[in-house]
Amino acid sequence: MRCKAQKMRKYKIENKNLCSCFLIFLFSNFLIACLSLVGCTQPLVVKYDAKFGAPPISLKEPLNVFIIPYTDERNVQSKKIGNITSPVFGIDSPELVLAKEPAEIVTNAFKGQLALAGFKAKIADNTAQFPDADIVIEGTVKSFKLDIGPKDTIEIEIETTAKDAKTGTILWEGKAVEKDSRFAGVMGNTRETVSKYISSSLAKVVKETLTEIAAAIEKTRPHSLEPVKEEIILGNEGRLALNTVPPQVQIYIDDVYYGQSPITIELAPGIYTVYFKLTGFKSVAQKIAVRKGRVAEFSIILEKE
Repeated sequence: MRCKAQKMRKYKIENKNLCSCFLIFLFSNFLIACLSLVGCTQPLVVKYDAKFGAPPISLKEPLNVFIIPYTDERNVQSKKIGNITSPVFGIDSPELVLAKEPAEIVTNAFKGQLALAGFKAKIADNTAQFPDADIVIEGTVKSFKLDIGPKDTIEIEIETTAKDAKTGTILWEGKAVEKDSRFAGVMGNTRETVSKYISSSLAKVVKETLTEIAAAIEKTRPHSLEPVKEEIILGNEGRLALNTVPPQVQIYIDDVYYGQSPITIELAPGIYTVYFKLTGFKSVAQKIAVRKGRVAEFSIILEKE
């Protein structure tokens, strides 16, 4: 009888533990489902990747760029940029809504892109907040839409004006437009692929705009800006050709020593910070874009300390 009673107690304890584990399992799945549902209904966060919008320019001297926030001239609901008629994993809504205003995304994209190119960029509402500005950039968002369907279609149109901050003279004004369409492929769209599609499309507009502005700055400030010369090569990597005056300058890329100038270095595509160091001369740090299958040539004259 005692053994039977012990077996019954053991059976009840095991059943109790089994029930507890089952309840925990159900609760965990319920919690995951709730979190997934919340994520599906949240607005889309666009993470702009500046390396895709890097214009082929380099600075000879630092320039301060003042950015007046871009304004939105679209005649639509501010954060809505399109409709969704095909399934998107992670988005459960018939409308594509962003977490931030398109104008704010554009403004921040230009700031990040300018900073990556070596400019000192600042966003403010008026020039009094940035009295040391050399260039003023402002503009409007004419179009910013993406419709997700059997075939995704995107259109971004940005109008920009660049002025001399001291004289108010217009250096460049114009618009850049990106229109594209694509099939999502076998796996379909996800929140991440949609965000990347918006980011890469916006980067094309930003790159085109800043390339034009850089050309205008070069005409008015020839000692401030230098386009990076490029030539096409074969292969998956890019090549960086560096020349200095005086020669035999120590070259560091992202804190790794590569040798003395003049020097040619093969690198994977990307944005690199190149350091020029020589005793008796001022050290210089310069961001340079290396592109697949191209040679980027850059020359610099170091100043004595």
